[in-house]
Amino acid sequence: MGDRAVPAESARAAISVNIAGRTLGILLAVVAAVWLAGRLSHLLLILLFAVLLATAIDAPVSWLQRRGVPRPFGILLHYLLLLALLGVVVLVLIPLVAAEARLLRAEAPAYAAQLEAWIGTVNPNAAGSFSFDRIATEAGGNLGSVATRLTAVGVEIGQTLLYAFVTLVLAFFLAADPGVGKGLVARLAPPSQQTRIEAMAATTRLRIGAWARGQVTIALLFGLAMGLGLELLGVPYAVSLGVVAGVLELLPYVGGAITVVLATLTALSVGVPQAIGVVVLYLILVNLESHVLAPLLFGKAIGLPPVAILVALLAGVDLLGVVGALLAIPLTVIIWVVADELLPRREVGAAAPTSPPEPPPEPRIVAPAAVPERT
Repeated sequence: MGDRAVPAESARAAISVNIAGRTLGILLAVVAAVWLAGRLSHLLLILLFAVLLATAIDAPVSWLQRRGVPRPFGILLHYLLLLALLGVVVLVLIPLVAAEARLLRAEAPAYAAQLEAWIGTVNPNAAGSFSFDRIATEAGGNLGSVATRLTAVGVEIGQTLLYAFVTLVLAFFLAADPGVGKGLVARLAPPSQQTRIEAMAATTRLRIGAWARGQVTIALLFGLAMGLGLELLGVPYAVSLGVVAGVLELLPYVGGAITVVLATLTALSVGVPQAIGVVVLYLILVNLESHVLAPLLFGKAIGLPPVAILVALLAGVDLLGVVGALLAIPLTVIIWVVADELLPRREVGAAAPTSPPEPPPEPRIVAPAAVPERT
Protein backbone atom coordinates (compact mmCIF):
# COMPACT_ATOMS: atom_id res chain seq x y z
CA MET A 1 0.00 0.00 0.00
CA GLY A 2 2.84 2.38 0.85
CA ASP A 3 4.42 1.91 -2.59
CA ARG A 4 1.11 2.78 -4.33
CA ALA A 5 0.63 5.97 -2.27
CA VAL A 6 3.96 7.47 -3.37
CA PRO A 7 3.11 7.75 -7.11
CA ALA A 8 -0.34 9.15 -6.29
CA GLU A 9 1.13 11.85 -4.05
CA SER A 10 3.74 12.68 -6.71
CA ALA A 11 1.01 13.03 -9.35
CA ARG A 12 -1.01 15.35 -7.10
CA ALA A 13 2.07 17.45 -6.42
CA ALA A 14 2.85 17.70 -10.15
CA ILE A 15 -0.74 18.75 -10.90
CA SER A 16 -0.69 21.41 -8.16
CA VAL A 17 2.63 22.77 -9.42
CA ASN A 18 1.27 22.86 -12.97
CA ILE A 19 -1.89 24.71 -11.88
CA ALA A 20 0.12 27.15 -9.76
CA GLY A 21 2.50 27.83 -12.64
CA ARG A 22 -0.35 28.42 -15.07
CA THR A 23 -2.13 30.75 -12.63
CA LEU A 24 1.08 32.70 -12.07
CA GLY A 25 1.58 32.96 -15.82
CA ILE A 26 -1.96 34.28 -16.31
CA LEU A 27 -1.50 36.85 -13.53
CA LEU A 28 1.80 38.02 -14.99
CA ALA A 29 0.20 38.30 -18.43
CA VAL A 30 -2.68 40.38 -17.00
CA VAL A 31 -0.25 42.67 -15.15
CA ALA A 32 1.84 43.10 -18.31
CA ALA A 33 -1.28 43.83 -20.37
CA VAL A 34 -2.48 46.45 -17.87
CA TRP A 35 0.97 48.07 -17.78
CA LEU A 36 1.18 48.11 -21.58
CA ALA A 37 -2.35 49.51 -21.85
CA GLY A 38 -1.39 52.31 -19.46
CA ARG A 39 1.70 53.15 -21.50
CA LEU A 40 -0.18 53.04 -24.80
CA SER A 41 -3.50 54.43 -23.58
CA HIS A 42 -3.76 57.12 -26.27
CA LEU A 43 -2.99 54.66 -29.05
CA LEU A 44 -5.49 52.13 -27.70
CA LEU A 45 -8.19 54.80 -27.44
CA ILE A 46 -7.55 55.87 -31.03
CA LEU A 47 -7.79 52.27 -32.22
CA LEU A 48 -10.94 51.67 -30.18
CA PHE A 49 -12.66 54.80 -31.49
CA ALA A 50 -11.64 53.86 -35.04
CA VAL A 51 -13.11 50.37 -34.65
CA LEU A 52 -16.34 51.78 -33.21
CA LEU A 53 -16.67 54.35 -36.00
CA ALA A 54 -16.02 51.73 -38.67
CA THR A 55 -18.59 49.48 -37.02
CA ALA A 56 -21.16 52.27 -36.83
CA ILE A 57 -21.00 53.09 -40.55
CA ASP A 58 -20.63 49.50 -41.74
CA ALA A 59 -24.36 48.88 -42.31
CA PRO A 60 -25.13 51.99 -44.41
CA VAL A 61 -21.87 51.62 -46.35
CA SER A 62 -22.74 47.98 -47.11
CA TRP A 63 -26.22 49.10 -48.18
CA LEU A 64 -24.68 51.54 -50.66
CA GLN A 65 -22.24 48.88 -51.85
CA ARG A 66 -25.10 46.50 -52.68
CA ARG A 67 -26.53 49.24 -54.88
CA GLY A 68 -23.37 49.69 -56.91
CA VAL A 69 -21.51 52.37 -54.92
CA PRO A 70 -17.87 51.37 -54.30
CA ARG A 71 -17.14 50.92 -50.63
CA PRO A 72 -14.44 53.63 -50.35
CA PHE A 73 -16.77 56.17 -52.00
CA GLY A 74 -19.53 55.20 -49.59
CA ILE A 75 -17.24 55.87 -46.63
CA LEU A 76 -16.13 59.21 -48.07
CA LEU A 77 -19.79 60.10 -48.61
CA HIS A 78 -20.49 59.51 -44.92
CA TYR A 79 -17.48 61.62 -43.96
CA LEU A 80 -18.64 64.43 -46.24
CA LEU A 81 -22.14 64.28 -44.77
CA LEU A 82 -20.66 64.47 -41.28
CA LEU A 83 -18.49 67.47 -42.19
CA ALA A 84 -21.44 69.17 -43.90
CA LEU A 85 -23.59 68.66 -40.83
CA LEU A 86 -20.89 70.09 -38.58
CA GLY A 87 -20.45 73.02 -40.95
CA VAL A 88 -24.16 73.83 -40.95
CA VAL A 89 -24.28 73.61 -37.16
CA VAL A 90 -21.29 75.92 -36.83
CA LEU A 91 -22.58 78.46 -39.36
CA VAL A 92 -26.02 78.57 -37.78
CA LEU A 93 -25.05 78.44 -34.13
CA ILE A 94 -21.96 80.64 -33.92
CA PRO A 95 -23.84 83.92 -34.58
CA LEU A 96 -26.61 82.96 -32.15
CA VAL A 97 -24.22 81.83 -29.45
CA ALA A 98 -22.08 84.95 -29.95
CA ALA A 99 -25.15 87.17 -29.59
CA GLU A 100 -26.20 85.38 -26.42
CA ALA A 101 -22.64 85.63 -25.08
CA ARG A 102 -22.69 89.41 -25.64
CA LEU A 103 -26.04 89.58 -23.86
CA LEU A 104 -24.64 87.58 -20.95
CA ARG A 105 -21.62 89.87 -20.75
CA ALA A 106 -23.86 92.93 -20.67
CA GLU A 107 -26.13 91.50 -17.99
CA ALA A 108 -23.39 89.87 -15.89
CA PRO A 109 -22.97 92.90 -13.53
CA ALA A 110 -26.70 92.90 -12.78
CA TYR A 111 -26.62 89.14 -12.10
CA ALA A 112 -23.58 89.62 -9.85
CA ALA A 113 -25.31 92.38 -7.89
CA GLN A 114 -28.40 90.20 -7.42
CA LEU A 115 -26.25 87.30 -6.24
CA GLU A 116 -24.36 89.51 -3.76
CA ALA A 117 -27.65 90.85 -2.40
CA TRP A 118 -29.02 87.32 -2.05
CA ILE A 119 -25.88 86.18 -0.21
CA GLY A 120 -26.21 89.16 2.13
CA THR A 121 -29.80 88.18 2.86
CA VAL A 122 -28.96 84.55 3.56
CA ASN A 123 -25.75 85.21 5.53
CA PRO A 124 -25.17 88.86 6.54
CA ASN A 125 -21.70 88.04 7.88
CA ALA A 126 -20.55 86.91 4.42
CA ALA A 127 -21.89 89.95 2.61
CA GLY A 128 -18.77 92.01 3.16
CA SER A 129 -16.31 89.23 2.43
CA PHE A 130 -17.92 88.24 -0.89
CA SER A 131 -17.48 90.75 -3.70
CA PHE A 132 -17.21 90.20 -7.43
CA ASP A 133 -15.07 93.33 -7.74
CA ARG A 134 -12.51 91.86 -5.36
CA ILE A 135 -12.63 88.53 -7.21
CA ALA A 136 -12.04 90.32 -10.52
CA THR A 137 -9.12 92.28 -9.04
CA GLU A 138 -7.48 89.11 -7.72
CA ALA A 139 -8.04 87.37 -11.02
CA GLY A 140 -6.35 90.24 -12.85
CA GLY A 141 -3.18 89.66 -10.87
CA ASN A 142 -2.96 86.10 -12.17
CA LEU A 143 -3.06 86.88 -15.88
CA GLY A 144 0.32 85.22 -16.41
CA SER A 145 -0.86 81.88 -15.09
CA VAL A 146 -4.09 82.24 -17.04
CA ALA A 147 -2.12 82.82 -20.25
CA THR A 148 -0.02 79.74 -19.53
CA ARG A 149 -3.13 77.66 -18.99
CA LEU A 150 -4.71 78.98 -22.17
CA THR A 151 -1.57 77.98 -24.08
CA ALA A 152 -1.79 74.49 -22.59
CA VAL A 153 -5.45 74.31 -23.55
CA GLY A 154 -4.56 75.32 -27.12
CA VAL A 155 -1.96 72.56 -27.28
CA GLU A 156 -4.49 70.02 -26.01
CA ILE A 157 -7.03 71.16 -28.60
CA GLY A 158 -4.47 70.73 -31.37
CA GLN A 159 -3.55 67.29 -30.06
CA THR A 160 -7.22 66.31 -29.92
CA LEU A 161 -7.74 67.42 -33.53
CA LEU A 162 -4.71 65.36 -34.59
CA TYR A 163 -6.09 62.31 -32.76
CA ALA A 164 -9.46 62.84 -34.45
CA PHE A 165 -7.82 62.97 -37.88
CA VAL A 166 -5.83 59.78 -37.23
CA THR A 167 -9.00 58.09 -35.96
CA LEU A 168 -10.88 58.99 -39.13
CA VAL A 169 -8.06 57.64 -41.30
CA LEU A 170 -7.88 54.35 -39.38
CA ALA A 171 -11.67 54.00 -39.43
CA PHE A 172 -11.63 54.54 -43.20
CA PHE A 173 -9.21 51.67 -43.78
CA LEU A 174 -11.04 49.39 -41.34
CA ALA A 175 -14.41 50.07 -42.94
CA ALA A 176 -13.01 49.80 -46.48
CA ASP A 177 -11.74 46.26 -45.85
CA PRO A 178 -14.20 44.42 -43.58
CA GLY A 179 -12.33 41.17 -44.20
CA VAL A 180 -9.46 42.26 -41.95
CA GLY A 181 -11.22 40.92 -38.88
CA LYS A 182 -11.99 37.57 -40.51
CA GLY A 183 -8.38 37.20 -41.60
CA LEU A 184 -7.19 37.93 -38.08
CA VAL A 185 -9.59 35.36 -36.65
CA ALA A 186 -8.44 32.78 -39.21
CA ARG A 187 -4.82 33.28 -38.18
CA LEU A 188 -5.21 33.43 -34.40
CA ALA A 189 -8.26 31.34 -33.50
CA PRO A 190 -8.31 27.54 -33.66
CA PRO A 191 -10.37 26.16 -36.56
CA SER A 192 -12.98 24.69 -34.23
CA GLN A 193 -13.77 28.14 -32.76
CA GLN A 194 -13.57 30.33 -35.86
CA THR A 195 -17.26 30.10 -36.74
CA ARG A 196 -18.26 30.88 -33.17
CA ILE A 197 -15.96 33.91 -32.94
CA GLU A 198 -17.12 35.25 -36.30
CA ALA A 199 -20.74 34.93 -35.16
CA MET A 200 -19.96 36.89 -31.98
CA ALA A 201 -18.16 39.55 -34.02
CA ALA A 202 -21.13 39.88 -36.39
CA THR A 203 -23.57 40.23 -33.49
CA THR A 204 -21.35 42.82 -31.82
CA ARG A 205 -21.02 44.79 -35.05
CA LEU A 206 -24.78 44.88 -35.58
CA ARG A 207 -25.53 45.95 -32.01
CA ILE A 208 -22.87 48.67 -31.84
CA GLY A 209 -23.88 50.02 -35.23
CA ALA A 210 -27.53 50.17 -34.19
CA TRP A 211 -26.61 51.90 -30.94
CA ALA A 212 -24.38 54.51 -32.61
CA ARG A 213 -26.88 55.46 -35.31
CA GLY A 214 -29.80 55.51 -32.90
CA GLN A 215 -27.96 57.52 -30.26
CA VAL A 216 -26.87 60.20 -32.74
CA THR A 217 -30.44 60.49 -34.06
CA ILE A 218 -31.86 60.78 -30.54
CA ALA A 219 -29.23 63.39 -29.60
CA LEU A 220 -30.10 65.56 -32.61
CA LEU A 221 -33.85 65.36 -31.98
CA PHE A 222 -33.44 65.91 -28.23
CA GLY A 223 -31.25 68.98 -28.70
CA LEU A 224 -33.64 70.46 -31.26
CA ALA A 225 -36.72 69.83 -29.10
CA MET A 226 -35.03 71.15 -25.95
CA GLY A 227 -33.87 74.33 -27.70
CA LEU A 228 -37.33 75.02 -29.17
CA GLY A 229 -39.03 74.27 -25.86
CA LEU A 230 -36.74 76.57 -23.89
CA GLU A 231 -37.27 79.32 -26.47
CA LEU A 232 -41.06 78.98 -26.12
CA LEU A 233 -40.73 79.11 -22.33
CA GLY A 234 -38.73 82.31 -22.56
CA VAL A 235 -35.59 80.87 -20.98
CA PRO A 236 -32.42 82.85 -21.78
CA TYR A 237 -29.70 81.27 -23.93
CA ALA A 238 -32.14 78.68 -25.29
CA VAL A 239 -30.05 77.98 -28.40
CA SER A 240 -26.86 77.40 -26.42
CA LEU A 241 -28.67 75.16 -23.96
CA GLY A 242 -30.20 73.22 -26.86
CA VAL A 243 -26.74 72.59 -28.32
CA VAL A 244 -25.45 71.51 -24.91
CA ALA A 245 -28.47 69.22 -24.50
CA GLY A 246 -27.86 67.57 -27.86
CA VAL A 247 -24.18 66.95 -27.14
CA LEU A 248 -24.77 65.67 -23.61
CA GLU A 249 -27.56 63.38 -24.81
CA LEU A 250 -24.84 61.23 -26.38
CA LEU A 251 -24.35 60.05 -22.78
CA PRO A 252 -27.66 58.31 -21.91
CA TYR A 253 -29.25 59.17 -18.55
CA VAL A 254 -26.24 61.15 -17.30
CA GLY A 255 -26.31 63.75 -20.07
CA GLY A 256 -30.01 64.45 -19.68
CA ALA A 257 -29.67 64.95 -15.92
CA ILE A 258 -26.88 67.49 -16.42
CA THR A 259 -28.94 69.28 -19.07
CA VAL A 260 -32.02 69.71 -16.90
CA VAL A 261 -29.93 71.05 -14.01
CA LEU A 262 -28.26 73.67 -16.23
CA ALA A 263 -31.53 74.67 -17.89
CA THR A 264 -33.39 74.89 -14.57
CA LEU A 265 -30.73 77.09 -12.99
CA THR A 266 -30.82 79.37 -16.03
CA ALA A 267 -34.63 79.52 -15.96
CA LEU A 268 -34.60 80.55 -12.29
CA SER A 269 -33.11 83.89 -13.37
CA VAL A 270 -36.45 84.58 -15.10
CA GLY A 271 -38.85 83.05 -12.61
CA VAL A 272 -40.02 79.94 -10.82
CA PRO A 273 -42.77 79.14 -13.39
CA GLN A 274 -40.14 78.97 -16.13
CA ALA A 275 -38.02 76.61 -14.01
CA ILE A 276 -41.02 74.35 -13.42
CA GLY A 277 -41.74 74.46 -17.14
CA VAL A 278 -38.18 73.31 -17.86
CA VAL A 279 -38.61 70.29 -15.58
CA VAL A 280 -41.96 69.42 -17.19
CA LEU A 281 -40.45 69.79 -20.66
CA TYR A 282 -37.57 67.50 -19.73
CA LEU A 283 -39.93 64.85 -18.32
CA ILE A 284 -42.02 64.93 -21.51
CA LEU A 285 -38.96 64.59 -23.75
CA VAL A 286 -37.48 61.79 -21.65
CA ASN A 287 -40.72 59.80 -21.76
CA LEU A 288 -41.00 60.28 -25.52
CA GLU A 289 -37.40 59.12 -25.89
CA SER A 290 -37.83 56.07 -23.66
CA HIS A 291 -41.22 54.86 -24.90
CA VAL A 292 -41.27 56.00 -28.55
CA LEU A 293 -37.88 56.85 -30.02
CA ALA A 294 -35.70 54.28 -28.28
CA PRO A 295 -37.94 51.27 -29.11
CA LEU A 296 -38.36 52.57 -32.66
CA LEU A 297 -34.64 53.12 -33.30
CA PHE A 298 -33.08 50.45 -31.12
CA GLY A 299 -35.70 47.75 -30.69
CA LYS A 300 -33.92 44.76 -29.24
CA ALA A 301 -30.76 45.35 -31.25
CA ILE A 302 -28.62 46.41 -28.29
CA GLY A 303 -29.79 43.77 -25.83
CA LEU A 304 -28.67 45.69 -22.71
CA PRO A 305 -30.95 46.32 -19.72
CA PRO A 306 -31.07 49.92 -18.41
CA VAL A 307 -29.30 48.93 -15.19
CA ALA A 308 -26.31 47.61 -17.15
CA ILE A 309 -26.17 50.82 -19.20
CA LEU A 310 -26.23 53.04 -16.10
CA VAL A 311 -23.59 51.01 -14.24
CA ALA A 312 -21.38 50.99 -17.34
CA LEU A 313 -21.66 54.77 -17.69
CA LEU A 314 -20.77 55.38 -14.04
CA ALA A 315 -17.79 53.03 -14.29
CA GLY A 316 -16.63 54.68 -17.51
CA VAL A 317 -16.84 58.18 -16.03
CA ASP A 318 -14.97 57.05 -12.93
CA LEU A 319 -12.16 55.44 -14.97
CA LEU A 320 -11.67 57.71 -17.99
CA GLY A 321 -14.00 60.69 -17.55
CA VAL A 322 -15.89 61.83 -20.65
CA VAL A 323 -13.93 59.44 -22.89
CA GLY A 324 -14.90 56.56 -20.61
CA ALA A 325 -18.55 57.58 -20.78
CA LEU A 326 -18.41 57.54 -24.58
CA LEU A 327 -16.78 54.10 -24.65
CA ALA A 328 -18.80 52.55 -21.82
CA ILE A 329 -21.81 51.29 -23.78
CA PRO A 330 -19.93 49.86 -26.81
CA LEU A 331 -17.51 48.01 -24.53
CA THR A 332 -20.41 46.74 -22.45
CA VAL A 333 -22.11 45.48 -25.61
CA ILE A 334 -18.96 43.54 -26.51
CA ILE A 335 -18.66 42.03 -23.02
CA TRP A 336 -22.38 41.21 -22.99
CA VAL A 337 -22.23 39.40 -26.33
CA VAL A 338 -19.16 37.39 -25.32
CA ALA A 339 -20.66 36.48 -21.93
CA ASP A 340 -23.98 35.56 -23.52
CA GLU A 341 -22.16 33.22 -25.89
CA LEU A 342 -19.73 31.62 -23.45
CA LEU A 343 -21.71 31.36 -20.23
CA PRO A 344 -24.26 28.55 -20.07
CA ARG A 345 -27.90 29.57 -20.01
CA ARG A 346 -30.51 28.30 -17.59
CA GLU A 347 -34.20 28.35 -18.22
CA VAL A 348 -36.19 30.73 -16.06
CA GLY A 349 -37.87 28.84 -13.26
CA ALA A 350 -35.58 25.84 -13.49
CA ALA A 351 -34.48 25.56 -9.88
CA ALA A 352 -31.39 23.68 -8.87
CA PRO A 353 -32.01 20.49 -6.94
CA THR A 354 -31.97 21.12 -3.20
CA SER A 355 -31.44 17.52 -2.12
CA PRO A 356 -29.79 14.51 -3.73
CA PRO A 357 -32.15 12.22 -5.63
CA GLU A 358 -33.53 9.31 -3.73
CA PRO A 359 -31.97 5.95 -4.53
CA PRO A 360 -34.11 3.57 -6.56
CA PRO A 361 -36.12 1.12 -4.49
CA GLU A 362 -34.49 -2.19 -3.87
CA PRO A 363 -36.02 -5.05 -5.86
CA ARG A 364 -38.41 -7.16 -3.87
CA ILE A 365 -37.55 -10.83 -3.73
CA VAL A 366 -40.67 -12.92 -3.84
CA ALA A 367 -40.32 -16.40 -2.44
CA PRO A 368 -41.63 -19.12 -4.70
CA ALA A 369 -44.88 -20.66 -3.67
CA ALA A 370 -44.61 -23.91 -1.82
CA VAL A 371 -45.37 -26.95 -3.91
CA PRO A 372 -47.63 -29.44 -2.05
CA GLU A 373 -46.11 -32.80 -1.51
CA ARG A 374 -47.58 -35.62 -3.47
CA THR A 375 -48.61 -38.58 -1.48
